[in-house]
Amino acid sequence: MDGFERKKEQSKKAIIKAAQELFKLHGFKKASISEIALAADVSPVTIYNHFGSKEGLVRETLKTLLLGILDRVREVIREDKPFPDKLEAIVFDKAKIASDYRGELMQEVARSDPELKDWVDSFWMKDVRKVTVELMEVGKREGYINPELSDEMLILYIEICRRGAVASPDLIAQIEPDVEVYRRLNFLFIYGLVGKRD
Repeated sequence: MDGFERKKEQSKKAIIKAAQELFKLHGFKKASISEIALAADVSPVTIYNHFGSKEGLVRETLKTLLLGILDRVREVIREDKPFPDKLEAIVFDKAKIASDYRGELMQEVARSDPELKDWVDSFWMKDVRKVTVELMEVGKREGYINPELSDEMLILYIEICRRGAVASPDLIAQIEPDVEVYRRLNFLFIYGLVGKRD
């Protein structure tokens, strides 16, 4: 990468970082391109040159955020702690991010942006499924998840939950900022209606 390309990449990263902070502070709709440009120390024209539109910037910011969440999940899976603690860390991280973004995160991911939806579907198929299976394997080994459940069955179950969330962003937005609701839904997801048994 030459000097021009490196500077261009640094500029994009600075814009996305500023956008993340201002989207947290003001929400996706209220944060303006001019505020983001000021925070990133670039001109609004530079933002349009990199991303084409505010929608393009939101899209790239969400992609960066989702990739960061996946990296964090991978780190948690590698940590030397029991499965419930790993699950708790993942749920807490997701709930904190949802809270940071004022309950708008799922709405933005699920809104009618075909390019973002295609990217999220591809991201799910290519990356998230593998990491999810890896986490579920830890749960099976430690006796928290029924080892008789195949990876395909677990993925089908998770996909049903994921599609329900994407199809109901308003419902998800109501619970996104509430860490305790996230924990309870996670417990329900893992242990089902019967609950944890010895």
